[in-house]
Amino acid sequence: MKNVRLKDIAKRLDLTKVSVSKALRDHSDISEETKKRVKEMAQKMGYRPNLVARSLTSQKSQTIGVIVPKIAHSFFSSVIEGIYQAALESEYEVILGVSMEDAKLERKHIESMLDMRVEGLLISVSEKTASVEDFDLVKGLDTQLVFFDRGFTGSDYTYLKVEDREGARKGVRHMIVEHGYERIAHLSGYLSVEIGKDRRLGYEDAMSAAGLKVDDNAVVETGFSEDDGYKGFAKLMEQYGKPEAVFCVTYPVGLGALNYMKDHDMNPAETAILSFGSSEFNQYLAHPFTCIDQSTFELGYSAFERLIMEIESEDGVPPELISLQTGILN
Repeated sequence: MKNVRLKDIAKRLDLTKVSVSKALRDHSDISEETKKRVKEMAQKMGYRPNLVARSLTSQKSQTIGVIVPKIAHSFFSSVIEGIYQAALESEYEVILGVSMEDAKLERKHIESMLDMRVEGLLISVSEKTASVEDFDLVKGLDTQLVFFDRGFTGSDYTYLKVEDREGARKGVRHMIVEHGYERIAHLSGYLSVEIGKDRRLGYEDAMSAAGLKVDDNAVVETGFSEDDGYKGFAKLMEQYGKPEAVFCVTYPVGLGALNYMKDHDMNPAETAILSFGSSEFNQYLAHPFTCIDQSTFELGYSAFERLIMEIESEDGVPPELISLQTGILN
């Protein structure tokens, strides 16, 4: 089937190509009657706009690049839903890339998206990303960058995150005060990643405030996945023994710890799990986790809105650290 062009519509309606283009973009120069005629004819002829040609003309692609560490993860799935909902309410399209927790693949996605002339980037950094300097290739280009969930505080870029340290403190305090646990271990994320560092500090804050000593053997630095949780809990059992409760840096880490218990005939009822983040599957567990809720949809939606504001600002917008509150889900 032949692609319908602007000049084909113009010929059918005896209008100029410029008038047809303006009518399709609701330009004020064109009467409402003409706009209606043009749009009806475009629909009848099966016209589809050439977005590439439009971007070359306007120097704007109307596209946003989104890069996440994982996609098979309830947290990022919900965040992406928030991003896409905000995009549906805008004139921007979304291009998605998944770094698979690999800094090199993350950079490759960034380079590809910049080559595609995206107007902005929303990035949650991989666990292997060393520093904010890894994003220097964005500087000097007419492209905005906003970090979400995982990023860098104090950088030249806006960073939207949940209150990691305070959220962890509230969660661990809840386990101490409401449940009476004292021997609380922690499977922390990599301390080189800001959320890993801040959530560990929140754990230490709560333990210290309750007058409980943090045993070095009760803290295992691991990653953010189920496999990391499994291996981390195995190491915890080896060097510390079975805790009353364990605070897991992410929900998948909690699932990994639970899988270890099941594989080693441990009773999950004897070790409570507190996870930073929740899942819709939590209700189906025989012993559901206590979860620190992150308002994931809101995080994605707000991050997209903030990026568009920075893109469309004529005077520039100073970077901000924007924190969203957390809650406790039993």
